[in-house]
Amino acid sequence: MRFDFCTLTLCVLALAATSGHASESANIPALVMTSPNSAFANYEDKCSNGGNLDNVNREKFLKLMLADKKSKLSQLKVALLNEIKQSGDEPRGEGVRIGEWNQTFHDRSGCSTNTNSYSAFVVTVTGGNANHTVVKSLITIDDDDNAGKRTLKIRDIRPIKLRNDN
Repeated sequence: MRFDFCTLTLCVLALAATSGHASESANIPALVMTSPNSAFANYEDKCSNGGNLDNVNREKFLKLMLADKKSKLSQLKVALLNEIKQSGDEPRGEGVRIGEWNQTFHDRSGCSTNTNSYSAFVVTVTGGNANHTVVKSLITIDDDDNAGKRTLKIRDIRPIKLRNDN
C-alpha cells in the first residue's frame, strides 16, 4: 500500500508540474498603464520562451482600456452603442462584445525576445427574440516580451463592413 500511495503522489506532482497549473499560480506582476492604449509589466523570468505572455495581464489590459474614456477601445464601444441607439434598435446584453483572441503574428528571437499580435472581432448584438449580430471592427493588440519587460498596446482598429441588412 505504501508503494502505491507514493507512486500515486509522484504521478500527481508530475502532472501538476506539466499541466501548466504551476505557471498559472506563479507571481503575476502588476500591469502599469503608460497611456490609455498601452501598458507594461516587469517579469522576473528574463528568458521565458514566451512564458511571460499570460492571459491574466492581457485580460486586465483590455478591462483597463474599456474603463478609460480616452482609450481607443472605450471610444469604439461608445461609438458602436451610439450607432445602435440611433438605429432605433435595442442592445442585447451589453450591446458590444469582443470575440475570441487569436494570435495573428509571432516572432521569437532566442529565449528572451518575443513579438506577438492578437486580433479579435468587435461585434454589435441587438434585438430581443430576433438576434442581430454584426461584426463591426477588427482590433489588434501587440503583446511583446523583451527580457522580462512585457509591453501591450493597441496596434490597430479597422472597421469591417461585411453586410448591410437594415
